[in-house]
Amino acid sequence: MNIINDPRLNFIPGDGRHFLQRTSKKYDLISSDPTHPILGSSNLYSLEYFELCKTHLKKGGMVSQYLPLHKLTPKNFQGIIKTFYTAFPHATVWLGHTHAILIGSAEALNINYEDWQNNISKIGRDPVFYSDPWHLAAGLMLDGKSIKKFPSETRINTDNRSYLEFFSPSCFDADNLIKNITFLSENRANINRVFNGIEDAPKMDRFVQGNQNFIKSVISFQKGEKQKSLEELRMAVRVNPENQEYPFLIKFYYNVAR
Repeated sequence: MNIINDPRLNFIPGDGRHFLQRTSKKYDLISSDPTHPILGSSNLYSLEYFELCKTHLKKGGMVSQYLPLHKLTPKNFQGIIKTFYTAFPHATVWLGHTHAILIGSAEALNINYEDWQNNISKIGRDPVFYSDPWHLAAGLMLDGKSIKKFPSETRINTDNRSYLEFFSPSCFDADNLIKNITFLSENRANINRVFNGIEDAPKMDRFVQGNQNFIKSVISFQKGEKQKSLEELRMAVRVNPENQEYPFLIKFYYNVAR
């Protein structure tokens, strides 16, 4: 896709946060995909930045923010989520393979599943991105109610007290990704708090179960337990045969049939 030459695109070079500080425009979506927060973008993970984004949303507008699982201690990982939640009490966290996405809005998400399916179908088949609506919905990890239960000592990241700016060497511990993805799995939100009108509840249960097996596969892979990782992916196929992502991953990572 030649996005840069799309006539609908207005490319404005410069710093996105500074742009928001000097414009009065409001948007339907503000999507931010910065570098890792410990690599110089901590001010795009602060309460002040998230509040700034909120002031530039139209009614029903949303903010999307990249959330890495690696190179963040569990304390800092949960701190970013709570910081985002402080600005957006209806925040949700979604898993995309081994990375996550924060989604925030002024209003609580109440997604009609039929609308969700219809809108995703308009994307069309993508050669790289697997856009099955059931698979994407099963990526929901946390919602506002589950984030509200975070320990009271979980710290908010602010511009003048940024613990991401002065990180500890423990950020580079290899097991941080394991701890963070395990935390998401163990605190998974009830999907019916975000979606309504899921007519085939057993099918959604299969997709959620497949996602849980996928997470176990990721954890085993990170531990170097390749055979166990493969077994969990095969289990994901058995419990969720409709999902074509897992056979693809089996072939991609292990070059074997499912």
